[in-house]
Amino acid sequence: MNTASTLNTIARERRKLLVCDSTELAERQHRIIPLLFKKHPQTAIVLRYAGQVYAYLNQCVHMVRRLDCVHDAVFDEQQGHLRCSMHGIVFDPTSGESLSVLCSGERLEPLRCEESDGQVYLIDKHVIALM
Repeated sequence: MNTASTLNTIARERRKLLVCDSTELAERQHRIIPLLFKKHPQTAIVLRYAGQVYAYLNQCVHMVRRLDCVHDAVFDEQQGHLRCSMHGIVFDPTSGESLSVLCSGERLEPLRCEESDGQVYLIDKHVIALM
């Protein structure tokens, strides 16, 4: 392994933010994680959908509101899409893309995440754990 690759690996390991054990994030479940995003307090939504883990900034593209600002849920009633509880804007859980006409072409802010060694992590360079 060359020096640049080693430094990149070390930097990536330092910014890992543990979300939960893999077993604690079942299919179509989510976790809300408080964090700093670009040095501002925010929350992230980390979810499992179709066996994969996805993460997004918990902020609707329609208005600056958390997706779970009215109800403590981020999936719609059928558990097939993400849904803003304020105005009902619906998003594809695999891409963050708005499926609603009102916000057509817009997407939730994706965050890098990974699942390794039985753990789910946020690994986004813009994310810092709240202390």
